[in-house]
Order: sequence, then C-alpha cells, then structure tokens
Amino acid sequence: MNEQIDLKKVINVIRRNVWWLVGIIGFMVLGMFLYLQYIATPVFQKDTQILVNQSEKSVQSNLNSQTIQADLQLVNTYSTIISSPRILNKVQQELGKQYDIQELAEIIQVKNATDSQVIDISVEHPDPKIAARIANATAQTFTEEIPKIMKIDNVTTLSEAQFFGNELPVKPQKALMLVLAAFIGILVAFAFVFIRLLLNRTFTSQAELEELLGLTVLGEVSDFQNMDLFQTVQPRSKHFKSVTERRR
Repeated sequence: MNEQIDLKKVINVIRRNVWWLVGIIGFMVLGMFLYLQYIATPVFQKDTQILVNQSEKSVQSNLNSQTIQADLQLVNTYSTIISSPRILNKVQQELGKQYDIQELAEIIQVKNATDSQVIDISVEHPDPKIAARIANATAQTFTEEIPKIMKIDNVTTLSEAQFFGNELPVKPQKALMLVLAAFIGILVAFAFVFIRLLLNRTFTSQAELEELLGLTVLGEVSDFQNMDLFQTVQPRSKHFKSVTERRR
C-alpha cells in the first residue's frame, strides 16, 4: 500500500513540476552548448607513421620467424625511445624551443598495433598546422637518431602528417557532451522531484491519513470559495444591524 501511495505521490509531484523538470534539462543542455561553442578550446589531431623495415643483413639472409619476431620486439623498443628525453630534446630544438619537454611528452602519443611493424605518432594541439609540424618533426628526428642509438638503420617514414585547412577537431566531442549534459540534467531534475517529495508533508488521500496517523476519519469538509462564505454571512450582518438600530 505504501509503495502505491509513494508512486502516486511521485507522479503527482512530477505533474505539478513538469515545467521545472523541462527547464532544468534544457538549462543543462543549453549551458553545455554555450560552453562548447564559445569557451571550450577545440583540439586537433595529426598522425604520422613509421615503418620498421628489415635490416640489410636480414634481407640478404633467409627470412624466418625469429627475424620477424625480433623486428616486432624492436617496435616496442622504438615506441619507448620516441618518448624519451633524447628524442624530445631534439624535437624541442627543431621547433625553436617553443615547447618544453614536458609539454611535448603530454601532446605526443606513440601507439603500435599488435604484431605490426608500423608505429603511429599522434599529436594533439589546438592548431592543426602546429600539430602536423610537431608530428613530422618527431618522426624525422627519430629516424635520424635511431642509427646512432641502436646502430641499426631500419626505420623509414611511412606517411607524414599533412595540413589541409579544413580539419575537424577531435576534442571536445560535441554530440557526446550534449548527451552527457542531458543525462546529468535528467538526474538533477529527478533529484529535484525527490527533494520536493521529501519536503511535502501533506496527505493525498483519506486512506493515507488513516494508515499513517492511526485515526478514523469521521467526515470530510468540502472545499468552497471565500466569496461564497462572504455572500452567506453578509445578509445576516445586515439583518443584525437593522435589529440593533430598531432597539435604539
């Protein structure tokens, strides 16, 4: 019985505050839209790829599974070397020391697929042209430095990052953020309904009154307007006034 009454009260609160609920959700979505449109900084991503080739000795000899496995292990090693301070320091000098090593480490991401000899270098930056420049500088610097580090010249640039001028940002994802704002708005709206329900101390039915207070309802008083009461009492007051005047 309590569950039915509570559910009924929730529905009644939702009906009475439906415009508040719509307003809260709309406010959250509108606020997120304005933030994405005028405040949030768009971030662009540029990618370049490096291919780990077979070394000259491996090409001259017969290829076998051990040689391929060794190259795959080198890919993991190279991925770590790309993010090392030695490479990033050279990249910093190539860019005219506009960024420190910590900033470069945060915007440069190195990834490689499983069992693949291709290394992906991704750079995220508010300016797509600068992102392409950093990605290409990183790939070029690594290609030049790896023979000095590993004594092996088996790395070539597979594809360079290019700037087209009509790139779309990868962050923030506007559609996802708007959906998230709507979801948060729904949660806030229902929290508002729940608080209103907790603060509501009125009884909605005779059965609820009898059950919660343990009292028996003997009768009900119908609701009436104040004007009806005034019209009912007013003639009596005039009659009383005339009687008092006669007595005087």
